[in-house]
Amino acid sequence: MTNHRIINCKLSNTQDDKATTVAFENGVITAIDDSVDNTRDANTIDAEGRHLLPGLIDCYARLREPGFESSANIASESMAAASAGFTTIMCSPDTDPVTDESAIVEQIKQRAHEANGPRVLPIGAMTNGLNGEQLGELSTLSQAGCIAFSNADRPIQNTQVLRRVMEYAAGFNLQLIIAPQDPWLSIGVAHEGAVATRLGLAGIASAAETVALSQLIELGYQTGAKLHFSRLSTARGVSLVKQAKRDQIQVTADVGIHHLFLSDIDISDFNSNFLTRPPFRTPNDLQALREGIVDGVIDAICTNHAPLNRDSKLAPFSDCEPGTSSMDGFLPLLLRLAAETDASLESLIDKVTGGPARCFALPQGRIEIGAPADFCLIDTEMEWELTEENVSSRGKNHPCTGWWMQGQVVQTIVAGRTIYRLDQEAS
Repeated sequence: MTNHRIINCKLSNTQDDKATTVAFENGVITAIDDSVDNTRDANTIDAEGRHLLPGLIDCYARLREPGFESSANIASESMAAASAGFTTIMCSPDTDPVTDESAIVEQIKQRAHEANGPRVLPIGAMTNGLNGEQLGELSTLSQAGCIAFSNADRPIQNTQVLRRVMEYAAGFNLQLIIAPQDPWLSIGVAHEGAVATRLGLAGIASAAETVALSQLIELGYQTGAKLHFSRLSTARGVSLVKQAKRDQIQVTADVGIHHLFLSDIDISDFNSNFLTRPPFRTPNDLQALREGIVDGVIDAICTNHAPLNRDSKLAPFSDCEPGTSSMDGFLPLLLRLAAETDASLESLIDKVTGGPARCFALPQGRIEIGAPADFCLIDTEMEWELTEENVSSRGKNHPCTGWWMQGQVVQTIVAGRTIYRLDQEAS
């Protein structure tokens, strides 16, 4: 069998700058050693001293297919993800039709195969049609290929239904992904505070998250279900998750990348690209989320990718569709976060590789012998401006348009297969 090599690369999990060689065969890493044969041939990739990371894992993204192809589709967003270094994407069930049947799961998997990009892992619907009323076919969907289950951004209002979902999931050892949002306190478009009051916008209180979290944590304690809290946004929410972990309740959590950089202050000019769910909170909340990353309370960083067509963002702020296009520029933001916080780059990389892999029992997210040959080769020095023209996603609703970025993905490899090269895109 053909043995492939990546030579002259710096591994993200080492503290020194010593270059090494990583060999892989049949989609699996076979050697990590300076003594590996470095003879250059057609199967050799010369990293030229760049950093080699495990392929990034996104634990929450919307690919919009089936049903919302006017905004994006699996093919377009797979290529956007590949250019951002992602090799595994967990896609939300709020499609149309909803991902609550095996046939929809198979359709998503087939479209992902045809896209020839990152592996796509469907998240199944917790309730039929995401209506919050009837338990979904979780076991059947799991057998069809769903990695976890969620009700997307539609809270289950009936706590008896929620409890039964958790009991069922616990019985089959299935993972639940829940966005903590109280439905009655989440009616609004911006964080409830001075900024929203000044702008005349309907506010969403921090309690919308914390009330829901308190309920979910208690039900998790009662049922023993494995809960992953999706896209935390508040300081108090971080504290509640921290206490739940101390109480040894089976909880993990993630945060969307832009909530680590943007606050409610950024919506002051009514730019609809800053309208998202959950809303951007206060600078104090932002700092608490960063601290949650540093001290390990937050296990993963996701994109919360929500590509939208232009019409969805043309109405007045309060009437626009919430969501941000978040694949592009993800890695440079991660590098910037390392520069602006006490977190090491290695620990931040773990939040988008090993962290999600541990949360969802995935074999990816590590560069070790026997692990899948998923890689992201990056140039940490390259500088570029994020413009609407170079946003790879079909959704141009990116909140960081106009930002200067440092760091660029040079090549992305999934199971030993190159799915993106920067030089090929340029040509």
